[in-house]
Amino acid sequence: MYNRNAAYDFGNLEEQRRKIGKVVRLPKRNYNSKGKLKTRKQFLVAVFSCFLVAMAGVSTFIVGQAKLTEVTDKSEKAEKELKQCESVGAQLSLKIASQGSNNAFDGSRSGSETTEIVKIPKESISEVH
Repeated sequence: MYNRNAAYDFGNLEEQRRKIGKVVRLPKRNYNSKGKLKTRKQFLVAVFSCFLVAMAGVSTFIVGQAKLTEVTDKSEKAEKELKQCESVGAQLSLKIASQGSNNAFDGSRSGSETTEIVKIPKESISEVH
């Protein structure tokens, strides 16, 4: 019988099969994971900066309201003190007017001019609480 396989060199084919079987595969690089990580970092930085801006706005609002309340209280106290001083001034002007009319009447009788110094004690002036 005739050997058909004698014409082919099977040794050469087996070497090629071995080379194909020994193909070195490189590990897959995760290019997408680096991009995702960078995107996550940018997102977190943006969220954190928005949070800080919001907190700064809220804290500024709270401090402003506290200062406004303080100034309003001072203004109300000053208005109370002014009203009390005006009432005390009105009372004193009435006293001086009544003393002046009495002195003028007495002075016209005696014919001599007299000057009387009026001292107001501190107890008569009401203090602001």
